[in-house]
Order: sequence, then C-alpha cells, then structure tokens
Amino acid sequence: MVKVEFIGGDILAAVFKAYAADVQDAVVKSVGRSALRLQREVKQNRLSGQVLRVRTGNLRRSIHQRVNVSGNVVSGEVNTNVRYGIAHEYGFTGNVNVKASLRQVKQAFGKPLKSPRYVHVRAHTRDVKLPERSFLRSALRDLTPKFADDLQTSIRKVLK
Repeated sequence: MVKVEFIGGDILAAVFKAYAADVQDAVVKSVGRSALRLQREVKQNRLSGQVLRVRTGNLRRSIHQRVNVSGNVVSGEVNTNVRYGIAHEYGFTGNVNVKASLRQVKQAFGKPLKSPRYVHVRAHTRDVKLPERSFLRSALRDLTPKFADDLQTSIRKVLK
C-alpha cells in the first residue's frame, strides 16, 4: 500500500476550488463546440451524400444538438426525432403497414402514357430489410480524437 501525504494540502484544495468554476465553464464551452462540430459534420457530409442522400431534407433538418449541465456532469447531445432516421442508423428488419392510397401512373413498361392514370392501392403489410447506414455514430467515432484534443486544450488554458 502506498500512502501519499501533501504538506499544505488545504492550500492546494483552495487552489483547486478556485479553478473549479473556470474549468467547468471551459468544459461546457468545449462540449458545446464539439456538439456543434458533430451536428455540422452529420448535416453537411453524412446526410448530403457520403452515407445517405437527400430526398426531402427532412432528416437533415431534424438533426439538433444541445449541451446539458447537471451539477458537475456536462454532456452534449446530437440527435434526431425522425423515426426513419433511427431505422437508418441501426438498421431495421420487420413488417411495415402501408396505408391505402391513390397512385398516379405516368408510364407503363418503360414508356410514357398519353395521360396519367390513377390506381387505388389497398392497405397492406410490407416486409422491410433496411441495412444499417450509420450517420451519427460513425461521425462521432471519426471526430472523437478532435473532441478530446479540444477539451484538453481548453482545460490547459484555464490551468496556466
């Protein structure tokens, strides 16, 4: 067993206490920058062609970030509330209910029709096998070293 005793430990504790608020502010700012960087990476690169292509822009618009501070715990979140975004992130295999609809047909057998026809599609279930196309986790994995460097730099600036 190793026993370490600091002479003037009360002074050292006071110094650490004085730095605590500044260190927490630096950590909050660093986590905020990291969350914004991750959000930007996901929107500009991962959801604009690298992993998934844009069709409507709904998934890209749904990517939000926020920083949570609870006591001494600081966390950053980047997430989406779109259900199919979660299915793309983790993959999905199962049945999906398709509602009845009216479909407009403009071509038949690869040739355009003179006038569009409308076809009633009945409600049915569809077997879906969607492969995993991670856009959030892969971006986080790629940017984690930059986040750690930014956090270390921010804390070093405060402690100098």
